[in-house]
Amino acid sequence: METKHSFIIVDDSELDRFIIRKTIERFDKSLHIETYQSAEHALEVIRENKDGGSKLPAIILLDIHIPIMNGFQFIEEFEKLEPNIRDNYTIVILSILLSVKNPVGIGNKLKKEIVNSVIDKPLTLEKLTSLLTQIRSAQEIR
Repeated sequence: METKHSFIIVDDSELDRFIIRKTIERFDKSLHIETYQSAEHALEVIRENKDGGSKLPAIILLDIHIPIMNGFQFIEEFEKLEPNIRDNYTIVILSILLSVKNPVGIGNKLKKEIVNSVIDKPLTLEKLTSLLTQIRSAQEIR
């Protein structure tokens, strides 16, 4: 049985949020999507909805370069949440940085394993399909 997901888009660029939302909607119009301009606001909502707001596992599409609280700081704060909250989310970094090509590089920088993968912007239907296949395969292994 295929697991549906909800999406949380965290990006300070209105244009990037729009493109990401439209790409997800092209994939499946029925998916739940929330967008946030600031990492602080997204984290606040995640903390408040600790009982699982949409009841679906959520994929957080996180831009690294956000003012005030950047993506790395978001991840550090996210890791402080209780495991029963964290387990409902998968973090995927969206980046335009050519020097950051893989999750291992970011994982090493953070010394964390919380980042599922890194996707170069812009998000395309092909990249989204590949990501969801990877996430579903990992969930089947658990």
